[in-house]
Amino acid sequence: MDRTLPRFTRLACGVALAALLAGCTSGTAESGSQPGGAEPGGAATATSAAAPTPSGPATDAIRALDPKSLDWRWFEDHSRSIKVDLTKPDKHGRTYSLGKPVYSDADGDGLEDMAVPIAQLDGNGYRQHWHIWLATATGGADQVMIPIGLTARCGDATTKVTAVKGGFQVKERLREPIIDDYLPCSSPGTFTSTRQVGVERAGDTVALVNLKDRRGYGGVCPTVPRTETGRVKVWGAVAPTNAAPLTIDGERMYLIWAHAHPLTNGAEPMKLAVVWPAGGNSSKRLCVWTDPGRYESS
Repeated sequence: MDRTLPRFTRLACGVALAALLAGCTSGTAESGSQPGGAEPGGAATATSAAAPTPSGPATDAIRALDPKSLDWRWFEDHSRSIKVDLTKPDKHGRTYSLGKPVYSDADGDGLEDMAVPIAQLDGNGYRQHWHIWLATATGGADQVMIPIGLTARCGDATTKVTAVKGGFQVKERLREPIIDDYLPCSSPGTFTSTRQVGVERAGDTVALVNLKDRRGYGGVCPTVPRTETGRVKVWGAVAPTNAAPLTIDGERMYLIWAHAHPLTNGAEPMKLAVVWPAGGNSSKRLCVWTDPGRYESS
């Protein structure tokens, strides 16, 4: 069975010119859909070809959107999110602000998308999430709910987000439990990581994927206990649901469960696992969502 994730595709119709008679076909799509077919066009003389008709927004149309005008939601965890009003505190007295967007086509549909940081200030508490917003065929944008990066007081730090081909590169410093407990809250963690993140559909779910190896989850992958493990048979996916198509389907790999993390809460029974093939090591790690029922030690 083909378990690979489907990719976004864009279909286009061509123009055929005959020596004495030119004809054209054009496909149009309803709002939110992809072009799916062509309808007969009118005939044109050899000296008067029909002009092409725009079929959607410009590739960089999202740059005209003000991120502050969008309907933001704050990611609490995988089971909760709240609507955000950027102009006033929420019911808990927390305030929100946005940073500067970065642009790249993250889902391969030919339209630029954007990654934008949103910060939450809660007294002495501070958290910042980076979210991808996907451009739509109607000129709007949809928020990908799972953040691609996190900065938090006494926690992780996203040091830089830049555009790369196919999505965004995220550089971060993660705090390791026990090892980094001695660090002051003003300091980021000692585990450095660089990820390249894109977006694909996993069934009905919008999934973050690792652009270096699309079998892997592209979101924040926590640190792992420094222990050895044997090879096990692994079933894993890029989305935190058992309904997601498998990207690792019964392969024998090394596996270590990642540490609990603010961006993994609420996904139970799914957990993030760090896996790597025989002959490799955890420095070449790949993260996938799985659960204790999706691997075998025998």
